[in-house]
Amino acid sequence: MSSKQFFSLTELFYPLPLIVAGLVDAANPVFLMAACLVALLPWFVRWGMPGKSTRPAVLAAPLALLALSALLSLWPSYDPALSLPVLLTLLGSISLFFAIVNTSLSPWLLAKVSVLAAAALALYFIGQYAHFNYPAEPESWQAYVNRAAIAISQPLPGLVFFTPHVNGVAAFVEGALFINLALVWQARGRQKLVWSITLANIVFALLVSQSRGAWFAVALAMGVGVVSSLPAPKLRAVIGLTGVLLLIIASGVFLLWSDVARSRINLYVDSLYLFSAYPFTGIGLGDTFAMVYSKYHLLINVPFLSYTHNLFLTIGLSLGILGLLALLWLVLAFFQFVIQVEKAGPPNHLLFRAAWLGVTAQLGHGFTDATRFSNSLWAMPMLFALLALAVVAGQHNSRNVVNRIQPARRWVIPAGMGLLLLAAGWWFGPSGWYANLGAVYQTRADLSPNLDDATRQALRAQAITCFDRALAINPDQPTANYRLGQMALEAQNFDQALILLARAQARQPDNQAVLKALGLAYAWTGQLDRAEALLRRRNDLSEVAEELGTWSWWWGTQNRPDLSDYAHQMANRLAQ
Repeated sequence: MSSKQFFSLTELFYPLPLIVAGLVDAANPVFLMAACLVALLPWFVRWGMPGKSTRPAVLAAPLALLALSALLSLWPSYDPALSLPVLLTLLGSISLFFAIVNTSLSPWLLAKVSVLAAAALALYFIGQYAHFNYPAEPESWQAYVNRAAIAISQPLPGLVFFTPHVNGVAAFVEGALFINLALVWQARGRQKLVWSITLANIVFALLVSQSRGAWFAVALAMGVGVVSSLPAPKLRAVIGLTGVLLLIIASGVFLLWSDVARSRINLYVDSLYLFSAYPFTGIGLGDTFAMVYSKYHLLINVPFLSYTHNLFLTIGLSLGILGLLALLWLVLAFFQFVIQVEKAGPPNHLLFRAAWLGVTAQLGHGFTDATRFSNSLWAMPMLFALLALAVVAGQHNSRNVVNRIQPARRWVIPAGMGLLLLAAGWWFGPSGWYANLGAVYQTRADLSPNLDDATRQALRAQAITCFDRALAINPDQPTANYRLGQMALEAQNFDQALILLARAQARQPDNQAVLKALGLAYAWTGQLDRAEALLRRRNDLSEVAEELGTWSWWWGTQNRPDLSDYAHQMANRLAQ
């Protein structure tokens, strides 16, 4: 091994301390500073080397914007300690991407490492499955697969050191599946047997994971791979359009017949309304979503859901418009690169196609889940590693492909993202900016830990000032009206709450949070018919009825028999 190859090999390990710091939620500032310096060390060395020491990174600009927006998201986070683990893991994963892109190691060697990492997790998942104590599956074919995993793992000793989330396992191994297929295809002799065993291991882990979103994403990527392999452009277009049409029809049928799909769609819509309150800043990365969603959408004070189950909504809600556009830019720039390399053709075509199909599967899974940004941070580096592997394989496939992209075309995507940013700023406008600031201050006042009453009151006053400024610019601004109405409702100023919440409902008639808040305001003023009409439009009617039963008890403890009776009547009405 040459000194250059040795340096390239060690360079891959420099991002790991930063990733580990995120995974273990390290809070020691000395350790965090050291991890950041170690991640940057290869770049200091490269800048001191003569000649061209780095390769052109086709995704450098969107990744830099994503990192910047992630750093900025610490400000709106009501508890930065909740956001720091995801931030560190994300920065470490981006650092890993650049380390892989700039390595001189063979793409096939990198492919083998990624597959072995996925196979190791799959082996641990299957080998310890009986010791994880996951909930039992209802009777179905899936239950038989899980029983097989239990039968395999039960005789083995319990060596559990962490219990992986099943969706996280699927997110980690799904992309490597395509790389493994390429390794099986090109291997000979005993190597083919070895890679066939790892493939079987990964496929079985994917089945046991119960992740329907991952199965859909893998099937989607396979379909894209088949279509892209067809020789005739017209045939590719016809089959591709047919596949899209069938996918739309299947999605519609699934939505009509599946309660899970409907509840997921409802969550996406609710998250979009929540995003409209924090469009410029987001709410911060990490576990901030759980309480923000409960407090301002469900109007309860306990966490209910931990994340949005959608990668794009998670990034948009966490980082705001800037982070969402960075992600869209990253995806579009990546597939622009894929198209250019595919046009260039062989030599390392097999590995490149496997790599970008693996990324496609990971991104496809992102439409139904975002566990790698929530409860399975350890799955995040694999996404960026596969992105980097696709870029490395593509650059080996056609070394000058970046330079062959016409300058005008290179600027199409960033220019489009800039126009979208301007359009978003115009859409939300100055009133939206002040409403966003008010929402951030209100969230801090309500949810930040370890604040004294004086600080909370000062933050709440700042929030009210910002909301008032928003309403001075636009009296119908929905977020400002809703949040001020919610504050009035909590202060038991029901008449004022009715006025403000009615304005919000006029602008957002289907917003489930506004329907609930306005319905409660009508209920507490004795207007039960109006309250019932609104509350029956909630997607969680049975839960609302149950909550009203709790409200009836609580108002009784507050010496308000009138409100207790209203709550009791409403609970009975909604239960019928």
